Amino acid sequence: MIPKKKMNLVERRIKEKCSCAGKGCNNCNSKISRIKKYDRANIPMDYWMLAFKDFAGDKNFKKILIDKISDIEKIYESGKSMAFIGNLGTGKTYAASCILKKALVSDYTGLYINMVEIINKLTSKNVDNSIFLDSLMNIDFLVVDEFDKRYVFPSEKAEALFGQTLEYVLRARFQNHMPTILCSNTEDLDDVFAGDFARAFSSLKSKYMDIIYVSGKDFRKRNVDV
Repeated sequence: MIPKKKMNLVERRIKEKCSCAGKGCNNCNSKISRIKKYDRANIPMDYWMLAFKDFAGDKNFKKILIDKISDIEKIYESGKSMAFIGNLGTGKTYAASCILKKALVSDYTGLYINMVEIINKLTSKNVDNSIFLDSLMNIDFLVVDEFDKRYVFPSEKAEALFGQTLEYVLRARFQNHMPTILCSNTEDLDDVFAGDFARAFSSLKSKYMDIIYVSGKDFRKRNVDV
């Protein structure tokens, strides 16, 4: 969640841009309520105000995602998970955040988290792992960004801890048909895991995930919102 002072600034700007000119009305209060949901779900602030209809990246990817976003209830009921794979800046986080935002305003629970956060929490002595893992498994929609091996410390112990824990979480979510979105720069997701965990994940992925490749150049370098 962002600092309270920053949230107050966002709220003030929303009201100032509203037709009520900062007085406060149902329209701006509703928008602020949505923004607070996005914040509690840990969605990065950059993506709060972006709509997927304005996505300027891979046209085929946009077409696929518009169909999915238009019926968030269908995504939840089917429980089908997705992996967005592509280079940096091609719109993976943008798309995942838009799906998560649609889920939140449809009264589903959701969480955005990246690999670094997961690893830090798993290795922290100040975090109750059982509570943290329960939150990952039981949230309605889960987005795991930066799902890449470069964040796993290259040691047998670290790989075992990460592989065992994350495979356990993903297996539980997949088998209970809880929508999960992975965003990765790694072309073959199996490479994120090691040994037996890679083989187990490969089997789960083939049954429960749609793999969607995202093409295009890094829009961040062109100062375009993607």
